[in-house]
Amino acid sequence: MTDVLTSERTDTPLAVATQPHPRPLTAFAGSPGQAVTILDADRRYDAVVLSPAPGTSMVRVLVDGQVVRSLRADISAVPVTDSATALALTRQAVMWALAEKDSAVDRARGLVEQRDEDRRRQASQLAEIRSYAIDQYRDADITRDGLDGLLSRFDLDPYQPRHRVQFTISGSFDVIPDAGRDTDDTESDVREYLRIDTDRVDNVDDDTVDITVTVDDVEALDD
Repeated sequence: MTDVLTSERTDTPLAVATQPHPRPLTAFAGSPGQAVTILDADRRYDAVVLSPAPGTSMVRVLVDGQVVRSLRADISAVPVTDSATALALTRQAVMWALAEKDSAVDRARGLVEQRDEDRRRQASQLAEIRSYAIDQYRDADITRDGLDGLLSRFDLDPYQPRHRVQFTISGSFDVIPDAGRDTDDTESDVREYLRIDTDRVDNVDDDTVDITVTVDDVEALDD
């Protein structure tokens, strides 16, 4: 009797990684930071999607962590599936973004400084024009109407000469105090409430009126 040995072999199918299908690059434009492989006509390379290029049919991508390119939106691309590669590309994109932020801050600071310098230069030039025009008027080389017209044309402050008045007023008056009020109370009232009336003086600039009341003495008089 012959024993027939048979063996059963179970074939185990090999796992085959599914490769993503190429899609137009524009399909990834709404996912900034997406790591993709660009399938160009003659080569393929990895990049990170940044954003659509404003006003164009292009998509901005970061290549090699430092070069920003604008590629056609219809160029083929596939997402990077290797996690190590995707992580490396993401790190490059973060470093690039930080460097761009610092660079943008420096550029903004430079623009602000340049703007301020331009404003100072313009203000200085306008001040020189105003001073020259006023000198011309004072020398009777131009009329007052001519001066006013020139200053208005350059949107400069009008010429407004002033007369600074320094004054001293001396006087006295009696106060009949209420019961219980002494000379210190009267002196305090005078310092606080004594005023000079400038209403009858023509063209007083009220913002420039500066009056300090000094009480020389308050004497109690017997009735």
